[in-house]
Amino acid sequence: MVAESPKLSTEAGQGALIASAARAKTEDALGPDVRPLWATVNICDTQRSPNALGVRTSVPGNGSNQRIFARYTAQWWSSAKQEWQTVGGSGITDWVPLGNADMTSRQAGWTFHFVQPPAGKTYVMRGAVELQWRGFVKRAHRSHKGRRAHNSARRAARKPQRLRIAVVRKRTLLTATGMKHVEGGDPVGLSKAMCLIW
Repeated sequence: MVAESPKLSTEAGQGALIASAARAKTEDALGPDVRPLWATVNICDTQRSPNALGVRTSVPGNGSNQRIFARYTAQWWSSAKQEWQTVGGSGITDWVPLGNADMTSRQAGWTFHFVQPPAGKTYVMRGAVELQWRGFVKRAHRSHKGRRAHNSARRAARKPQRLRIAVVRKRTLLTATGMKHVEGGDPVGLSKAMCLIW
């Protein structure tokens, strides 16, 4: 039987969880085969991590000075609606910085802690990870008519280009099974698409 609308535990403080992302590191030593873009469940209701759902992501670098950000979402399966639902409350994190894209690959993660389900109930969980690459792009110039436009264009040609930070690429990943070299797992190396919390 599936429990409806799982509740997050108040123990899941954001400050402690951000430290998990801050420990993300490059994986140069593991070789090019670990560069895929993926998300996986790496913690699933164990003795050391009861009622927990750990969502891990691997992001390959692109050699640029772009900054990579991730937002993690905990989802649960609603048997009544026959669809995945986002956990209410703190089921979606803030955007977490993963670092600079000038690397081979980087892993980071977030752990959601839930209240113990009632006896005989089970939460069927998965994770989603939204990724953004943010970089500098040129600001668009406003067009003016007549002589003002001509003078404005001449002034703009003499000035250095003004830049702004914008999202230059984005992806959304759902947790999948069978990923290799997964860090921070409980047990070590765990990689699942879904998690049962009971």
